[in-house]
Amino acid sequence: MTTIMSRIDRSKINVQKEGFEFTPFRPNTTHEIPLKQAGLKPSVELISFERNGQRRTLIATEMHYHHVCQGELAGEPYLVTF
Repeated sequence: MTTIMSRIDRSKINVQKEGFEFTPFRPNTTHEIPLKQAGLKPSVELISFERNGQRRTLIATEMHYHHVCQGELAGEPYLVTF
C-alpha cells in the first residue's frame, strides 16, 4: 500500500468558520450599462466572458476586492473567480 503525502502545510491554512471574507459580487440589471457609455479609461483592465451570444464584462479592480462574481447569463448560472 502506497501512502500519498500532502504538500499543503495545514498549519498555515486559515479557514473562516462562517461566510466569506469578501462579499461575492452578484451583478443584476442595475449594474448593466453599455461598455461605450461606461466612461472607462483605456488603461482599465477588464474580464470579459460570453455565453450563447450574451456577454458580461467585469472591471478587474472590482474583482481584486470581491474575488468571486456569480450570477446568471443566457439562462445559466456562472461563477468567476479571480
